[in-house]
Amino acid sequence: MRKSALWLVASLSIATTACVRTHTNEASGKVDVDVESPTKKGEDWKGELKGQGMFASVRGTTRAGYAEGKTTVAVTLENATPGSTFTWDVREGRCGANGAVVGDRSAYTTLNVESNGKAGTTITLMARLDEAKNYSVTVYGSGEQTIIACGDLDD
Repeated sequence: MRKSALWLVASLSIATTACVRTHTNEASGKVDVDVESPTKKGEDWKGELKGQGMFASVRGTTRAGYAEGKTTVAVTLENATPGSTFTWDVREGRCGANGAVVGDRSAYTTLNVESNGKAGTTITLMARLDEAKNYSVTVYGSGEQTIIACGDLDD
């Protein structure tokens, strides 16, 4: 009897603090399922940036959040060459897929590496990330010819 009461209390706690949200991609039919607080607004993504090729020591993080019609994206790098300047973007698809750029290209600010090898920036895109799609963040050297780092966003 005591176990049943505890189970009931635990179940009610979970039921009142979490809800299941689903989103279906209209083009592919893929369904994304999230268990979240019912008071949460918007959607969150995060990812780890990993250096590519001769930039293998570069690491970083990326976070994206959608709320009220806007997506805010933050990118940080470390172990980069001090004084370097990099461009970056969010693209549809996983790293290496070279999908369409999300939002207006002019919204993407450059990453300027400080003397400690770190860089970071935050931007706001007037675009919504689709929970049922894959996205990645790519950091570039000169133009889009050299990929410095890339990371898949996970919601």
